[in-house]
Amino acid sequence: MCVEIIKVASEVLNFSRQRTLVNMRFLEPAIRMLTESPSKCMCNRSYGMGTDGKNLYYNPEYVLRAYQKEKGFVSRMYLHLVVHGIFRHFFVNPQIEQRKWDLACDMATEYIIESWKLDFADISAGADEKRELDRIRKNVGLMNAEKIYGYLKKTKESEIDWLEKIFRRDDHSFWYPETKNRNDVIQVKSGQVNQNREVMFSNQKLEELWKQAAKKIQVDLETFMKSRSGETGDFLVNLKLANRKKQDYSAFLRKFTRLGERMKINDEEFDYNFYTYGMQLYGNMPLIEPLEYKDVRVVKTFVTVIDTSGSVEEEKLRRFLEKTYQILKSGQKSEDRVNFHLIQCDALVQKDVKITSEKELEQVMEDLTLYGRGGTDFRPAFEYIEELRKNGELTNLNGMLYFTDGMGVYPRKKPEYPVAFIYDSEVLDKIPEVPAWAIRYLMDDI
Repeated sequence: MCVEIIKVASEVLNFSRQRTLVNMRFLEPAIRMLTESPSKCMCNRSYGMGTDGKNLYYNPEYVLRAYQKEKGFVSRMYLHLVVHGIFRHFFVNPQIEQRKWDLACDMATEYIIESWKLDFADISAGADEKRELDRIRKNVGLMNAEKIYGYLKKTKESEIDWLEKIFRRDDHSFWYPETKNRNDVIQVKSGQVNQNREVMFSNQKLEELWKQAAKKIQVDLETFMKSRSGETGDFLVNLKLANRKKQDYSAFLRKFTRLGERMKINDEEFDYNFYTYGMQLYGNMPLIEPLEYKDVRVVKTFVTVIDTSGSVEEEKLRRFLEKTYQILKSGQKSEDRVNFHLIQCDALVQKDVKITSEKELEQVMEDLTLYGRGGTDFRPAFEYIEELRKNGELTNLNGMLYFTDGMGVYPRKKPEYPVAFIYDSEVLDKIPEVPAWAIRYLMDDI
């Protein structure tokens, strides 16, 4: 390939990078993560640019043709690859459906870029994109790659084909180890392939570097760039979601449902023969002191409240209950005694089902019917639970889970037991201030 073509293409990319930095200063930590590398292998590929998280690979001829045809396109592609990195799209679960994951990542990325309304990165294909993105957002809510991927898994192949024509632009083969070919990076000075061009980075180390860059961007947006919150709202919500520390729901739930143990006099292991002999021999002194205590498993007492107001989707409620049920079931032993309450509440407590065995738990899941669909007020559920505690129904309450969209009236007073509110990530940016005593958990981690 002509060295002059490579040189000019490099200048075009450098111009696009500088333009992006001037207009989107907060993206600098991510932009600095990528090294531009003209790649020989991309000359025969459908897409002329791609990244593996360390290098920004590009076909020089593709870059020049694209820039000549539409000057904003190269800047758009540069942003596209940077956003892939911010959300770590290229660190892929081996079990993922590659085609649908690739498309979901491109759609999520284009949605973010479109929300920025950038004149310097505007492209003529934007009209089709906007229409499809608006349509899909009505189905998935929060537009991140994971949500869109879930939607695409249930989508017909004909629609997948259509969406790929609109959104697929960059080469994702670098994301997958079996298709990566990094030994063909062109050296600008010599025009030769350097077999040892790349420094070996483990995926774990590279992912950590991208996490650090993403967190720095989040901090900048939250502190120094509040004036741009209108432009970066959707991006910041997705960024907070991607940067949060994920918890294992199984471990989280078991904190609330762990069976306790208490000390109790152990009459079974007490030897009355020696005791009686001592009393007879010495008058008032037993020969052997009894084994005074033993560990006794106490009843597991736990409450789950589900918000049955119209704003919470029934499908998500059922998914939450199904997952919770599976975890509770897996932690059960035949001798365990349980006292679960499944409470339905909108603005009023609508129904309370008491569960004391695995069989009852299975029956409730099979026959579950939701009641309510009114407004949302969390206080009635807490008041009802307090009544149950006072009358002895909920002694030694381990904790309470409250599945909700977060839009309701919270109690002011901290209860005497741990409480976790389970939210859907779609309402992450709309949840009002939650009391300091409440634990927050996102359903995306379930």
